[in-house]
Amino acid sequence: MNEAHNTYKYNYRFLYQSIAVYATTLAGYILIRGLLIEKEFTHIFRDPVIYLLCAIIIFSALAVVYNAAMKRHIEITKDKLHLRGALREITIDREKVRSVRIGVERQRGFIPHTRIITIFLKDRRRPAWIRTYNFERSEDLYLAIKKWSGDLLTERPRRRRRSA
Repeated sequence: MNEAHNTYKYNYRFLYQSIAVYATTLAGYILIRGLLIEKEFTHIFRDPVIYLLCAIIIFSALAVVYNAAMKRHIEITKDKLHLRGALREITIDREKVRSVRIGVERQRGFIPHTRIITIFLKDRRRPAWIRTYNFERSEDLYLAIKKWSGDLLTERPRRRRRSA
């Protein structure tokens, strides 16, 4: 396989969307407040809602800059899995893996079901967790790790909801 197809970069889509939504909300709030309620724009800048929305937008922009600086990505080779970032790199040899478990994290909101891949290592107490949604081409990443793990893979059975 091509080396470019085995590299999965971190996904910034959610952060960009949050900046766009809050900036649109801020612009709409300023227009509605300035044109319809106050009849002029000079008094609306004393409103604490505007400061709160500006703080959220600045915080989201800083999160984008921070995550872009971290340069997180995953590379999958034949017998190794490389979890790389700007500050550290974790290389997982296939022979040092005790088991790989694929589960589903249930959340409320935009993403109701997020796949989580948990890699248990023989020489490490805490497992490595990978949320596939956080990376570009998440379905390809899921299938590549599933293929990489081979016989070490255990999928958790899905729980059924009790019917009332």
